[in-house]
Amino acid sequence: MIQLDHAGMALPGFALEDINFTVEDGEFFALMGPTGSGKSLLLEGIMGLMPFSSGRLVFEGKDINRVPVERRRFALVYQDFALFPHLDVTGNILYGTVRGRVPGKEIPGRFDMLVETLGLERVLDRRPHNLSGGEKQRVALARSLILNPKVLLLDEPLSALDPLYLDGTRRLLKSLHGKLGITMVMVSHNFQDVVFLAQSGGIVRNGRMVQQGKISTLFDSPVSRFAADFVGMKNICRFSRDVDRICPEGTGAGILPATPPAPGHTRMGIRPEEILPDTSGAMENRFRAVIETIADHGGMVQVILLAEGMAFEALWPTPWIRDRKLAPGSQVDIAFPKRAVHTF
Repeated sequence: MIQLDHAGMALPGFALEDINFTVEDGEFFALMGPTGSGKSLLLEGIMGLMPFSSGRLVFEGKDINRVPVERRRFALVYQDFALFPHLDVTGNILYGTVRGRVPGKEIPGRFDMLVETLGLERVLDRRPHNLSGGEKQRVALARSLILNPKVLLLDEPLSALDPLYLDGTRRLLKSLHGKLGITMVMVSHNFQDVVFLAQSGGIVRNGRMVQQGKISTLFDSPVSRFAADFVGMKNICRFSRDVDRICPEGTGAGILPATPPAPGHTRMGIRPEEILPDTSGAMENRFRAVIETIADHGGMVQVILLAEGMAFEALWPTPWIRDRKLAPGSQVDIAFPKRAVHTF
């Protein structure tokens, strides 16, 4: 288990302050936040490249903040992969083994297993400049994993990949995590990657942790406007209360939530994929709406609908729009369940 206990780090013009979170053994944990929020610095603090100046970094019950990098049994894969250009794939993978961190008799077996698992058999003699982005990523993973680390740290592992390799690399990371059972901590600013890969995570803003917990909780129940925006919550607005309903300010809409808003909650939000065409009449919140705009994003379409003075943003499958010949100005019934209404 990795535990940060009131950890901090001060740099010129920036600081990590009072960071607290726990990563369970074998867990896939995601550190999320916008560029410049301190995510990568946190990862380097865990690795030991930039030790924390305050607080504790506890691993397996011991404070390891002052333990040298080479004694931590951690591995870090950077966003740019950092492969050695003068070495072929085999040389890159085996580079760290010369320091004796892995018993020599174990190296051939781990090498063969990783090469097969990562699909690198046909590129072992190539230099990095002859590899695709996806291949470079897999070589960087093999170079780290051959050292049999207890924790694998991943700095934006998917952001440098072309869309062609993105989905395959996501699936590969998920498969590796399941097969090896290794604890993984990933830095990401892409919530779609996080939802696919991680079990728990934390959202970082300006060097502070603003929310942490299970991924389902982070994405369904953000605690602030910043967290809601970051995890893709839409239809965010202030509201007033009217008995058992909440009323978005400046509209005539009355929306029924699953539970009454907690004291101090002043904003609501609804994920766009929860707002559906109403074909059954079974959901608690139903509106007659007019389509204002349609924006095609490939397989899904962003639809802005006006109903009772409120603009609802929905995300619908492209074929559904096309088959019904919907266009701006079309009238359509929409609905969403009570559980889709979140307040914060």
